[in-house]
Amino acid sequence: MSTVADDEPDANTSDTRGEGWFGRHQKGAWIAAGATVVAALIAALVPVLASSGDDNNAVVSTPSPAASMSGSAPTTTPVPSQTPSPSTTAAGSQLWQGALLLDTTAKDLDAVPPEPVGYADEGDVYMLLNNEMSGWNGTLIAQWTGPGDLPGLQDCSNVVGTLGSTDKVKLTKKTVLCVRTSDRNIARLKVSALGAGGALESRATFDAVIWKAG
Repeated sequence: MSTVADDEPDANTSDTRGEGWFGRHQKGAWIAAGATVVAALIAALVPVLASSGDDNNAVVSTPSPAASMSGSAPTTTPVPSQTPSPSTTAAGSQLWQGALLLDTTAKDLDAVPPEPVGYADEGDVYMLLNNEMSGWNGTLIAQWTGPGDLPGLQDCSNVVGTLGSTDKVKLTKKTVLCVRTSDRNIARLKVSALGAGGALESRATFDAVIWKAG
């Protein structure tokens, strides 16, 4: 009887062995799961730390003042006009000088240079047949007969102020005229060439000087 009792397995011993096996496997599973979580956290933190390091080492490029200025538009200085304007020219100064061709189309002597305008309000002088010239739009004409040199501004201003009229003037190759324009500027017209058409001629060329009204 004692022999049979000794051969039976001890229940306490069997239970203890079963619990040890299960405990060891359960502990291994928890360790593996913990290692997986730690590995995942490390994998997530590495890019963040690397990006932070790159930001700290980044170099900010600031454009230099010279580079900014090189892209700006260049400053230009306006070039003044070489032709004086009648509205800005000082009184008594010369507006224009040159060869003036007259025909039957009235010309504006106040323009710079004088230009044909027909019989509009800006017209001053024009030619007639038989080498005659006439004024227009209140323009006065006086023939210079004084000795010596050609008349200047003051001489022409004086003679046209006393002898000037709107009557037509017969031209010769020696004719010198003083004219007060519709804008009251003063002109000196010296005949330099007449046409050879006789009574039918209506063209003449003058050496002209025009002064701003004083």
